[in-house]
Amino acid sequence: MTKKSITQDEATTLFTSATTKGIISPQTSSLITGNLGNLVLAGAAGKDLEDITASDVTLVTVLIDASSSIADRGLEKAVREGQNALLDAFAGAKDRDAVLLACWTFSGAMDVIHSYVPVPDATRLDTNNYRASGSTALYDTWCSSLAANVAYAQRLRDGGTPTRSVVVVVTDGEDVGSKRTAADCARLSRDLLASELFTLALVGVGTDVNFEHVAKSMGIPPGCILWERDATPSGLRRAFQLVSRSAVRASQGKIQPGAAAGFFVP
Repeated sequence: MTKKSITQDEATTLFTSATTKGIISPQTSSLITGNLGNLVLAGAAGKDLEDITASDVTLVTVLIDASSSIADRGLEKAVREGQNALLDAFAGAKDRDAVLLACWTFSGAMDVIHSYVPVPDATRLDTNNYRASGSTALYDTWCSSLAANVAYAQRLRDGGTPTRSVVVVVTDGEDVGSKRTAADCARLSRDLLASELFTLALVGVGTDVNFEHVAKSMGIPPGCILWERDATPSGLRRAFQLVSRSAVRASQGKIQPGAAAGFFVP
């Protein structure tokens, strides 16, 4: 597989195209382009358009909390198992060739485990690439990952491939330490949902935080919020099972994107 990297100038051009096509507003474009770093560019890389044979593509991005509270709750192993089970679910799906996966982890800093690759090429989580420590840069991760998604998705659309996106964040806490704000997240979410090309979802684990409030403040629709109050390995695995099932259904067009999406609605 050829993986296409992206430069800052190319990313800016793609954001301009997304603005022209009405996917993001000029204000949101300014928000994104004002914070273009190497991580966003790394996250916007992906399978080269020439190597894509599917008539349309679904980009699935999973953002996974790797803060110290995950370790304190004894959830690291369950996170690895849950994400790897999601990969297995896509590997067994009939439309897997039309899905490209990306995975980010975040604590005080963010890490792109891999950008947009076919299901068989996705990196499985293990003790080497996933260890929990530090704070929870939830807002920074949300904005940066969505910026990367917008850029890569626009590259595919401009090349003639219809593309929709599913972005899911899994966290056990509220934001600590981000430079971005909940209002920044909400502005970006609002634009992307209005395009009806994006499904945005949040999984909150535990009872320390009101995750419905956290998600809504970030612009995530009510039907796309899953609050798993049981902050145990079994509870987290159960949440990942729901994410896997919903993400596969969304990739098959069984869940419609946009603000009215019911990602976690049976």
